[in-house]
Amino acid sequence: MSLFTFILILFSLFIFNLSYELSETKKNTLHEMLKSQTKLAKLHTLGIIITNKTSPIYEKIYGEAETITQKSKFIIGSVTKSFTAMAILKLEIPLNKTLGEFDLDDYINEEHKSISIFQLLSHTSGLESFGRKILYEKGTYHYSNYGFSLLGKIIELTCGKSYHECMKELILDPLEMYDTNAKYHEDIVDSYDNFLGFRTKYTGLKSEIGNGFIIPAGYISTTIDDMGKYLRLYLNKDLEKNQKFHIDKMINKSVEIEYNNYYGFGIIVGTRNNQRVYQHNGASNSFLCQFYIYPDSDLAFFVITNTCDKFCLDPIINLVANVEKLLLLDFYESIGSSFFFYMHFALDMIFLLVLAVPIIYLIITIVRKVKKKDYTWFKGIKGIIIFIIDLLLLIIIPIIAIFFIYFASADFGYMIDNIKDLKFVVFTGSSALFLTFIIKLVYALVFNKYLKTLSMDSNSKLAAVDLDYMGVDDYEK
Repeated sequence: MSLFTFILILFSLFIFNLSYELSETKKNTLHEMLKSQTKLAKLHTLGIIITNKTSPIYEKIYGEAETITQKSKFIIGSVTKSFTAMAILKLEIPLNKTLGEFDLDDYINEEHKSISIFQLLSHTSGLESFGRKILYEKGTYHYSNYGFSLLGKIIELTCGKSYHECMKELILDPLEMYDTNAKYHEDIVDSYDNFLGFRTKYTGLKSEIGNGFIIPAGYISTTIDDMGKYLRLYLNKDLEKNQKFHIDKMINKSVEIEYNNYYGFGIIVGTRNNQRVYQHNGASNSFLCQFYIYPDSDLAFFVITNTCDKFCLDPIINLVANVEKLLLLDFYESIGSSFFFYMHFALDMIFLLVLAVPIIYLIITIVRKVKKKDYTWFKGIKGIIIFIIDLLLLIIIPIIAIFFIYFASADFGYMIDNIKDLKFVVFTGSSALFLTFIIKLVYALVFNKYLKTLSMDSNSKLAAVDLDYMGVDDYEK
């Protein structure tokens, strides 16, 4: 071996073992960018950790809550799926094993029994996202939270313990993620959604998690400090090999999801900025997060917020993209603040207009009944048609709207279950319409009869007065 070759090898080893570092200048730029854009994105709190394979290089909390720290627990949404997939692989459950080989009768029926572990891990089972129906052709990619919830049950059956205990034993304790929980905990940070475009505290997390069945699909709670330990696992090959976490299998191509991107097991693998990247996002009804891992640059970062507002989704995506651009490309883009005003104003006006229609109709109905003391139902053919139209508009359509919200497909039902403004408009508007119908009904059946009698009595008295005035009594005598 020549001296030149030896030097080249040493130089290559040195280069490829360099850890990613942040200069003080870039740290300051990152800090100012995150501080301003967290405010522009209308986020309550934002947490970030950037790490290389050995240690964190940037870790901070931004926003309004001074009590939230690097040790505060956030829900990481579908990032949980990578933990669930890792546990399945660590248990060495054969990927061709089917659901019919497990005791899952409470969660599956006959048509589910041929679904394999591989299909659940790769979202190719055909299952809908939040329900047990098979809606798609097996082998095609369709994201399914229900599928990963079933994987959680399989982990429990294989370990003979709860999902949380299994995850502690298989992943959390070996990685020293002692502040991470795979079960519901009361010490999760407050989170926020919106009502008519304004931030409100979210109170539905416990009911959202329910009996815990869905936790393996999206409800592990952790800290940004612990997430740093988890990200380093993907960068540190020695740690991964020693503990046998099977990262190589997780990032293996199972199904293509879009150009240059494929789904492995619980993780998306692709190319960004001309580099290999592992990524996944997570969202519940009040938390949003994203991680990116660049193994060739020895760089990973995780961003999370406790605000899940329909208006802040795009700004969060832009904010995360800006972190990535600043770290890899040394620039970032601004986030416009006027977007929020126009979006909030437009949506509020639409909701108020929609809500105004039934309320105004209710007021008009009351005023007309008080003033005219008359009714229109069943007065000939026109009256019958008016009754049918009222029945349709005031009773049947509102019932259909409410039914649709509560009994639509599981996927749609989950999506709108905690949209407070939509429910408020539907229920308030429906109540106004129902009340309008009841007023018309009561008036037609009760008051109209009374008013007719009253009118007849008045006419009789008036006639008697007239006759008396005309001296009818004297004439008859």
